[in-house]
Amino acid sequence: MNVDFNKKIYGYNDLLNFFIKLDKEERIPNKFILSGNKGIGKSTFAYHLINYILSKNEKDKYDTINYKINDENRSYKLIKDLTHPNFFLIDADEGKEQISIDKIRKSFDFINKSSMNNDFRIVLIDNAEYLNQSSGNALLKIIEEPNEKLIFILVHDISYKLLDTIKSRCIIFKKVFSCEEKISIFEKVVNQNFSDIFENNFLSKFMSVGELIYLKQFSEEYKLKEKIDNKNILNIYLMNKYNKNNKRIQKIMLKLMQIYLYQINMNSFNEKNYIWYNSFFKKITEANIYNLDIGNLYFEFQKKMNE
Repeated sequence: MNVDFNKKIYGYNDLLNFFIKLDKEERIPNKFILSGNKGIGKSTFAYHLINYILSKNEKDKYDTINYKINDENRSYKLIKDLTHPNFFLIDADEGKEQISIDKIRKSFDFINKSSMNNDFRIVLIDNAEYLNQSSGNALLKIIEEPNEKLIFILVHDISYKLLDTIKSRCIIFKKVFSCEEKISIFEKVVNQNFSDIFENNFLSKFMSVGELIYLKQFSEEYKLKEKIDNKNILNIYLMNKYNKNNKRIQKIMLKLMQIYLYQINMNSFNEKNYIWYNSFFKKITEANIYNLDIGNLYFEFQKKMNE
């Protein structure tokens, strides 16, 4: 198993500079939360900050001018392979939406051992919103213990609740991007103009940069000839029932359905349609809760959309 993350970040320069300043003053907090919407680069930022901290005394250390990780850096390679002696990752298993208590227990040996070269040791809890009551309480006991040169970084999707007991013991850094910032970051990542790919900037109000990149890849896979808007993407998805078992993709498509409803009602409010869509989303929610097949619901939505 290994982790994959972009070696360059966009939109986080100020926050990284703030942490660099704290580090030089020896004031980096030993437990903090990076909170914001899914897909805005919080995890990538965390890995950049971790590489900066762990590579300071190494060859090919973190590039603080260009905000970039060096391919040849030792810490980068070890973190990517999850073999760095001063780094430990806690995350949900692929396809799961829960961090088990066993995941927390596996970190005990790492937390209790001595630091190599007297450097910081860092525990990254990615997708912290997946902590359940048991794993959350186990983590709480760990972060309450004073431990020199041990840093806990929690990456949290703000759409989901995080245990108040954990939040109260951590400094919270919230990150929000405006539509203009998201478009700018998107263009830098894909090296194309947003207006050449999307019909308008309406989607940028509701979608994260990661989701916009996914929609671009999705349209390329299906060789969409026209510019992207939520209706043509939804039609492709619903016709092909694309990756219906992939929860992340389901969430993106559900968001597109909600955007479609918002647009319809914004242009011309229809109480009958409004009631139908509310009923439909209730059925989608119940299907997800009880792990039911949603293929028929996709067909129902597509039929309604194309009336």
